[in-house]
Amino acid sequence: MKLSYVKGIETIRCVGVVLVVIYHLFTNVLPGGFFGVDIFFVISGFLVTSLFVKEQRETDRINIIGFYVRRVRRLLPAAAFMVVCTLSLSLLISPDLRVGIRAQTSAVFGWITNYFEIMTGGSYENQFIPHLFVHTWTLGVEMHYYIIWGVIFAIVSAICVRASKRIEYENYMDPDNARALPPEKRILFFICIGIAAYSYARMQFGMIGLQDPSPVYYATSSRIFPLMIGSALGLVTGMQAPRKRLPVFVALPGLILLLLGLVFMAREFSFSDPRTYSYGILLASLLTVAAIGCVMSLQLKKFFNDVPFMAAIGKRSYSIYLFHWPLYNIFRQFGINGTGPFPNDTPQPVYAALALVATALLAEVSYRVFEMRKPRPRVEAIPAAAHTDAEIYAAIGRASGAVVGMSRGAEQAPPIEAPATRAQRSAAGGRGRLVKVTIVAMCVCALISAYALVTEPGKTDVEEGYLHQQVLINISNMTQYNSYLAGLKMNPVALHGKSAQLPPSPSELAAANNIENDEQTTHDNAENAFNQDEPAGPIKPIQAPGGADVTLFGDSVPLGAADVIQQTLGSVTIDAVVSRNLNAAVQLIQDYDSRGELGEYIVIALFTNPLPNFISLTNETMAAIPPGHRVIVVTPFGKDYMEPTADYVRKLPQYYDYVTVADWNAAIRDHKELLAADGLHMRGNDSMQIYANLLAQAIEQASKKPAKQ
Repeated sequence: MKLSYVKGIETIRCVGVVLVVIYHLFTNVLPGGFFGVDIFFVISGFLVTSLFVKEQRETDRINIIGFYVRRVRRLLPAAAFMVVCTLSLSLLISPDLRVGIRAQTSAVFGWITNYFEIMTGGSYENQFIPHLFVHTWTLGVEMHYYIIWGVIFAIVSAICVRASKRIEYENYMDPDNARALPPEKRILFFICIGIAAYSYARMQFGMIGLQDPSPVYYATSSRIFPLMIGSALGLVTGMQAPRKRLPVFVALPGLILLLLGLVFMAREFSFSDPRTYSYGILLASLLTVAAIGCVMSLQLKKFFNDVPFMAAIGKRSYSIYLFHWPLYNIFRQFGINGTGPFPNDTPQPVYAALALVATALLAEVSYRVFEMRKPRPRVEAIPAAAHTDAEIYAAIGRASGAVVGMSRGAEQAPPIEAPATRAQRSAAGGRGRLVKVTIVAMCVCALISAYALVTEPGKTDVEEGYLHQQVLINISNMTQYNSYLAGLKMNPVALHGKSAQLPPSPSELAAANNIENDEQTTHDNAENAFNQDEPAGPIKPIQAPGGADVTLFGDSVPLGAADVIQQTLGSVTIDAVVSRNLNAAVQLIQDYDSRGELGEYIVIALFTNPLPNFISLTNETMAAIPPGHRVIVVTPFGKDYMEPTADYVRKLPQYYDYVTVADWNAAIRDHKELLAADGLHMRGNDSMQIYANLLAQAIEQASKKPAKQ
């Protein structure tokens, strides 16, 4: 039996979009919610291929140009609506989120966002200032699939149809014939499997040596296999109920268990988990295929249909997907900065919930204006018994919803209108008004968007600060190095890292390591870093112990506060680089030690950029510390996934008595309004001074503890 609509498919779509939205808004709840994208891909591959099969069966050809036009009409208007709305709202938040927005917008309309993110070094999960349109990478993958698969299907079908005898082709199309695949379907099926296998292999080989899996996750070549798996299913079943169907007592519970299995996977996997790429994405795709198989087996059962509220979400899944990500990031900026409807320190669930409400409203408008099909009026046949003009006009009035029925030379008859027709016309009128209002709003937003694109900032505040800080660091380090050379009187042995000076001995004040006192002192330091004469006054510096020799190894966070750290600590060498992580620590320590430039106090501020093996790297770093030195470790802050790292860093003094914690996480947590637009880097002197004060207090605390023996 041929089908015009697959019951149950919207329920599966609903599961996919809910997984993605929860993943983006509440990552800790479903760290593997990105599997929802693979659900979309499999469904898309299945439906597109099923429609190809239907068209080829009915017309003996594939209208590939018409297919591309339909796909663009399906995807582009809603995407354009999302872009102009987002660009207009972006003017209300930090300019940092508009850096590079012209290139991002071009990538959206060029269907290449996935490769744009690869080329610009974007990370799907770990972006401190996320691109507002990064989520449209899926549109790029889908459009590339449409181009590749559409051309392959059209060419193979045309060749096979022309090469086959007409009588043989008719036998294949005979519904009474066995359900053996026609030759073109067999060829296309093996092509599907071949492309899927190649893509999966590309993912496996591409992951070798990668710390951030984003390039593999984005690339069409390694992400197209869920679409091809769905295409293979579409070739086997098409848009018709299968002859060999699973019994109801297997198909219905199976569908429920498969959907629950996808939710379970979203709970157990994560983006950086190697299992995700070795078998996770493949397994999610196969579970989706099995779910569609169960749905197809239940098509002819009258009791079976989409769950109503899930069907409503599934039908709007494309618009929900488009709007939820940019709206969440815009509302998040309001929440971080305490602007708009949000006071300072607004809890994340509050602005996430409001972003969901805004997403629902705009997605509903987008669905009704750009996606919902116009209802076809129900036409009644003119009765054969209608002989007079009056009867004919009355029948036409009933069929078309007209209100006039008249006989030749007679007076105008009363209006004839069926209740169903009135409801249809009312709904059409309401939709028409919504379309007009939306088009006007889009025109206004387009003008505002043009202004947003023209006034795009060149660099973020953080990037501008990097350039300034790096110059200051270079000048300061050169000055200190010249002083070091002058003190040694250019001793050639010292220049080769063999200074006669011995490392400083442990402090005379060193006492037994008291963990409880150490934790309390660390907590007090986090509070005392806000050194103010009055609540509204500027943060004042806290001086470190006189003559403390400090070497700081850091990432972009301390780099942004380099000049304030220099002024507060005095004798400090800062070696900080954007995007550096704990992988670099051991080599840095060894290099500085070999040159005799390693300070008595070593600050490790390299925990911001996450690594799956940060615990083992931390132990390797501590083992690399030479005797006679004390270590200050800085807890990270900015993203939810940093919290486990911060908790571990706080525990390090329990294992290493020469380690002291500077708890930046605790100090800045209740003062997020002092941070930049990304919620991670510092903005303004107050936040920088708090960071420097923490280091000064940690050095004072470390001076009372033993050095490494």
